[in-house]
Amino acid sequence: MEEGKIKNTITRSFELQDYRIKGTELSGFWADLLSKEELTVEVNYRPENKETFSPEETEALIREVCGKCRSFEAQLPENIKCEVTFKDFGEKVYKTSQPDFELKPGEMDEVKVAYRFYVAYYV
Repeated sequence: MEEGKIKNTITRSFELQDYRIKGTELSGFWADLLSKEELTVEVNYRPENKETFSPEETEALIREVCGKCRSFEAQLPENIKCEVTFKDFGEKVYKTSQPDFELKPGEMDEVKVAYRFYVAYYV
């Protein structure tokens, strides 16, 4: 195994701009290092230049957030995982290993999510 590919601690987060999604603005952003093995980043997405997301825009935003989670995980050491909790959808959690993740989107003025990075196994 290549050196640096496995880590037992989380030593950094992604930058604010990495969480941005086209057509949205960030109305809230909080990072909380809960322990050396777990970091949560809460992000509130609001529509850019209008009041609400349509159901179709909400669905597209959900797909984008899930895609960001997959992208983040791909950039991390292999034992550090990413998941996303959709706070406005009954705290439903997306894990990158879930191929059949679905939510019932509606019109929304804001979508609140929490990205969670954690050490999945130790070496």
